[in-house]
Amino acid sequence: MADVRIQDFNENWKPDTNNDFLMTFNDGSESKTRLRDAFYAMVPDGAPTHNNVFRGQNLGALNATHIANIQNGTFKDMFIGDYFSINGSKYVIAGINYKRHHGDNMDLGNHLVLMPSDWSKTPAQTLNPNGKDTHYMQDTDTTAGGFAGTKLYKTYLPQIQTKLESDFGNHLINFRTIVSTHVDDSGAPDQAEWRDAKVAIPNEVMIYGSILNGNNKNGSWSNIGDEDSQLPLMRLNDSERCNNYVGSFWLRDIRSASGFARADNYGNANWGNASSTSAGVRAFFLIG
Repeated sequence: MADVRIQDFNENWKPDTNNDFLMTFNDGSESKTRLRDAFYAMVPDGAPTHNNVFRGQNLGALNATHIANIQNGTFKDMFIGDYFSINGSKYVIAGINYKRHHGDNMDLGNHLVLMPSDWSKTPAQTLNPNGKDTHYMQDTDTTAGGFAGTKLYKTYLPQIQTKLESDFGNHLINFRTIVSTHVDDSGAPDQAEWRDAKVAIPNEVMIYGSILNGNNKNGSWSNIGDEDSQLPLMRLNDSERCNNYVGSFWLRDIRSASGFARADNYGNANWGNASSTSAGVRAFFLIG
């Protein structure tokens, strides 16, 4: 290769970033780099840039190098849409440092926000809807007690956390989030509080970037809290807002005395009665 001139190569009219290589020459020696690797290597390290690039690459199992590059804030070779494959689950990077400096009594360090590629799991089941008896939010059509009073919050989130603790160990981060605790006579949340969490479900703003079906008559603090900007995953890949056409999932925004908001798999923002069996659970969590 050292005796071949650049002008002797034919033009590549159909480049394939997965299989084509970039050749470099230096004083009689040559080396090659995959085109896609060369491209991503030119993106500066750090949350601001990596939050704005969707890649969708399988990162394999979480390892010490990943953790080091999260904790040092470079997020080297980790981009939005990339995913970890752990114990039969795919966990997608939905945001980078999304909750940095959030919370009433803590200052989180560098972290990734992850979501399952489709449905959250407990040690015993996958929380996908079957349209028959999957009452994940509530057994009855009530929002009394706010999101904090739901079956999803009290029963299923702790079970999801158990599965995540098994998959991520001490890299699963505790964070602070605002949880609604009461609704007024019209069904609008009017009380909320900061609580510790290791897993939560999204609100409308995290998915769509705006408030659509939640009842915020008394202000958005109870429904939206501090998670008040769109997740980069949802901004960069519209299919994620539809849960990749897999099925509807619950959001924590209270709509009325009987229903909650949800993200539908047909692309529309919707809401449903709290006991609906047609929405599943796609929770988010932080690692670092």
